Amino acid sequence: MAIHSFAYADSSFIQHYENVLGTSMDIHIQGATTEHAEAAIQSTLSEIERLENILSTWRNNSQISQLNQSHKLAGLPPELLEVIQLCEKWHSLSNKTFSCRLGKVKQIWQQAAEQQIVPDRVALRYQARDIQRAEVKISPEHKQVDLGDKIVLDPSGIAKGFIIDKAVAHLHNLLPAASAIKIDIGGDAFYWQQNQHEQVWKVAIADPLHTIDTTEQPLFTLNLSSMAVAASGHSSRYVEIQRRKFSHILSAQDGWPQDNAPAATVIAPDAATADAIATALSTQSLSTGIDWVNQLEDVEALLVLPNGLKVASNGWHQYVATDSKGSSPAPAVLEIEYQIPVLEAVNYHKPYLAIWISDSKNNSVRNLLLLGESSRWAKENSRWWRRVGRKNENLLDGLARPTRRPGHYQVSWDGLNDAGQIASPGSYYLNIEAAREGGGHDYQRVTFSYNQQTNDPQLESKQLQAKGEMGAVHLQIQPQSTAFLPTVSLLNNP
Repeated sequence: MAIHSFAYADSSFIQHYENVLGTSMDIHIQGATTEHAEAAIQSTLSEIERLENILSTWRNNSQISQLNQSHKLAGLPPELLEVIQLCEKWHSLSNKTFSCRLGKVKQIWQQAAEQQIVPDRVALRYQARDIQRAEVKISPEHKQVDLGDKIVLDPSGIAKGFIIDKAVAHLHNLLPAASAIKIDIGGDAFYWQQNQHEQVWKVAIADPLHTIDTTEQPLFTLNLSSMAVAASGHSSRYVEIQRRKFSHILSAQDGWPQDNAPAATVIAPDAATADAIATALSTQSLSTGIDWVNQLEDVEALLVLPNGLKVASNGWHQYVATDSKGSSPAPAVLEIEYQIPVLEAVNYHKPYLAIWISDSKNNSVRNLLLLGESSRWAKENSRWWRRVGRKNENLLDGLARPTRRPGHYQVSWDGLNDAGQIASPGSYYLNIEAAREGGGHDYQRVTFSYNQQTNDPQLESKQLQAKGEMGAVHLQIQPQSTAFLPTVSLLNNP
């Protein structure tokens, strides 16, 4: 959930409403008179009600409910066609992890909760896969959609964001002189602004693992301008059957809530996009989700696992306010070139490898690389397991990658921790550990420190000699800012 604050020198109009789309709504308008703002908001509330009458699956007389009942319908309103097209677009772009097709599966879970009987997981998997293979036929010229007999639409993973976008556009159309508009519905919001360089919205992101509002410091304060934020998580809404809690967010592949799935907060150019991506990220592993977000344009995300581990996408820190905890000028990049050596062995197994950054107290700061997907590999890398893995067992499912063949590879540290915050100046360790089934176990570490220096950077590099299961390791600093220049020095292996 997000907490929002905003400040401008001139007048502003702020209003709070309850029972909008089943939750609360906050509207903030800058650069309009109270009379004009109040009239525009009343019109916008009517527009939101109109869209809800089209898109709500909870209303039997809504257009989407009529489509679900008849399976094929023409003369549909353009907003419903647009939402269905967006659903199918993100179904494809997310490799089918996002889906608006799970209406029948959600009905099964509702009945299961009423009867207090856990659904048959195998039967549910077959039904979910049949649904994903089915085709949604859209005919824009006839305003017609054909769902076939397998699909019941439930666009709840994108509808709220879509309505927020339409509501902001409606307000802006009625108030063309407005300089800034915010609409927040249930924690998802769009922050529009006329001049994106003079002012920004300050958006505080709370811990998504908390199910109620608290007075604790937010995880981040973001600077946003004409961007949207959406959050998706598992802790606040669930189905309880026989004292077991099942998340309301289901995997499109098997119709089942994913164990240890992350909560997601997404920044995107529009609220519908942020809503869809946040929902999709909550149904897949952390590593798969972050890899996907890093390929998307103008989209950033923060993922939080149930144990509190936080991992951010590559550009998340660009939106973090300079006064947020752990923020500072852009850091240097620590480039690490490592080698998996060719070893003579009768039955050669590719090594398990862990590379991570820790602070001077050996607390994990950033996990850079975890090679080896089976659960037993982690304990083979005993130092990583003892200091990091056993405290965050979800890392195995979240960050592990397949082992690699002998060769030269690269990985880098950008100065951010796992949550996307810039690390404070101080001493850090680069830890490298390798173990191989039927082979040996080796560990090396390098100490380096961030120093506040303003002089011209002198690029430093270090070479670690090959050692057993580890080939040679080359380290080099590539500074991005002369104001925050790390230097590297070797520390004897303990």
